[in-house]
Amino acid sequence: MVITTRFELGAPVDAAWAYLLDVQKIAHCVPGASLTEVVDDKTYVGKVEIKLGPIGLSYKGRIVIENIDPASHTVRSKAEGAETRGRGGASALVTAELAASEQGTSVVMNTDLAVSGVVAQFGRTGVMQEVAQRMAQRFASCVDQELKAATAAG
Repeated sequence: MVITTRFELGAPVDAAWAYLLDVQKIAHCVPGASLTEVVDDKTYVGKVEIKLGPIGLSYKGRIVIENIDPASHTVRSKAEGAETRGRGGASALVTAELAASEQGTSVVMNTDLAVSGVVAQFGRTGVMQEVAQRMAQRFASCVDQELKAATAAG
């Protein structure tokens, strides 16, 4: 299933680009996520806890930054994880593209998501789309606040 999310950041595209490439800085902005290990400059291990309808899920996995294109402000990452209770897994190929906008920076994220186990049934009901949109907005708000604070401080 492909999920597309869009949001605006109130910072110039170059500042937003540099900030979004710093996984250690932005990890806490991903709702329910925490970074547990930095393997190298492109590979990270962590966990994420989300709620889909009545079900709470916890995944442990890794994210690998596969491609960074500074000219087009595009980054592609692959995330894979297993549900900690052994009921399924998830993998996602995430492509984020940044562009200058009137507000500062426009971000479009395309996530090609595959899930297995109990959670797979929620893809058909639209619950996963709604949760993804809500998480993207919370992420955007957190990053936007941090970018504004960094700009004001420096």
